[in-house]
Amino acid sequence: MAHNLIFMTGATGVLGQELVKELLKTTHSEVAVLARAKNRASHADRVKKIFTSIDIDSHLGSRIHVIEGDVTHHKFGIKKADLEYLERECKVFYHIAALTALNGTEKECQQINVGGTEHALELAWDLRKKGKLERFIYFSTAFVAGSVWNHCSKEDKLPAKPVFANYYESSKYKAETKVREAMAKGLPVTIIRPSIVVGHSETGEVSDFNVIYPFIKLFAHGMLSKIPTHLKNTFNIVPIDFVIRATCAIVKDPRSVNRAFHVVAPKPPTIGMLLRVGEEEYSTIPPIEVIDPKHFKKNNMSAQEQMVFAMLEPYLGYLNGHLTFDTRNTRQILRGTGIPMPKTDHPFLKTLVRYAVKVGYLAI
Repeated sequence: MAHNLIFMTGATGVLGQELVKELLKTTHSEVAVLARAKNRASHADRVKKIFTSIDIDSHLGSRIHVIEGDVTHHKFGIKKADLEYLERECKVFYHIAALTALNGTEKECQQINVGGTEHALELAWDLRKKGKLERFIYFSTAFVAGSVWNHCSKEDKLPAKPVFANYYESSKYKAETKVREAMAKGLPVTIIRPSIVVGHSETGEVSDFNVIYPFIKLFAHGMLSKIPTHLKNTFNIVPIDFVIRATCAIVKDPRSVNRAFHVVAPKPPTIGMLLRVGEEEYSTIPPIEVIDPKHFKKNNMSAQEQMVFAMLEPYLGYLNGHLTFDTRNTRQILRGTGIPMPKTDHPFLKTLVRYAVKVGYLAI
C-alpha cells in the first residue's frame, strides 16, 4: 500500500530531480514518476541513471515507482495497470514536464507545453473522479505574463494582453489558461511560477546549465563583444533550493488551493552587477560593450558575431524587459516557515559563476 502517493511528470529534469529528493526527505510519501524511453535507453534505465547521480536510486522499487509514458499522448499513454494503480493511490499530482528551451519552435512548445498540460488535466480529472486526487500542482513560469513589457504581474490572474519574447512564454500562457479553466470547474489546483532557476544559493550547484548560463558563456568565451541592454536592467533569477523548499511549504499549506505563487527574487540583480563579477573574478574576459537597444544595429557586427547573436535573441527579453512580480501570496504563506525570500545579490552571482568555472562549464 502506498502512503499518500505523489505522481510527478518532469522528474528527470532539473527541478523534478530536486523535488523528488526533497519529498523523500521531508515526507513519508511514495513517488511515482513518469518517464519515456530516449536515445536507446528504456524509461526505467533513464530514471535509474539520473537518480543514481543524485543518490536516491536506493529508493527505486520501494518508495520510487517508475511509470512509462509520454506527455504528448492522451493520458500520457500510460498502461492500464499503471492507470489503475494511480486511481487507487494517487493523492497529489505534480505536472512539471515542459519544454523550457527559449529557442523552442512554435510546434514543439505547443505539443509539449500546451498539449502536455491538456493531457495532464485529462488525467487529473480522471484521478479526481475515479480515485482520490486531492491536488493538482502545476509548474508554470513567472514569465507567463510575457517578459518584454513594463508590467507588474499579479499572482492570481493572467494579463489580458501579454507581450511575449518567445514561444516558450506564449505556450506556457496558453497552458496556464487551461489550468485556470479546470480550476474554475472545481479541480483543486496550486500554480507555482518560478522565474529563471539557477544554482544553489550557498554552493551554486546545479545539475544542468540552461537559460541564463549559455548567455554568460558566450561573453566569457569572447564570442560576443556587444550587448543591447542597459547596465541598470535587471534579470530575475532564483536559486533552486529556494524553489524546492518554498514549493513544499506552499503545497503543505491548505490555503494554497486555487492560488498561484510567484517563486522569484524580490530584488533581482542588474546587468551591471553581472558584468562587474566577470571583471573582478576573471580579468581575462574581453571587455563587453553595452549599447542602448535603440541604437543597436546587428549589421555592424562581424558575420560570426551575427550568427552567435541569433542564438542569443530569445534571451534578450530577460535582459530588456521591465516585468516585475507581485509576491503577496508567496510572502504570506512562507511567513513563519523559516524560509526567507531569496537574495540574488553580487555575492550570489559570484557563487554561480565560480561553480560553473569549477566544474568546467566556463573555461576561464
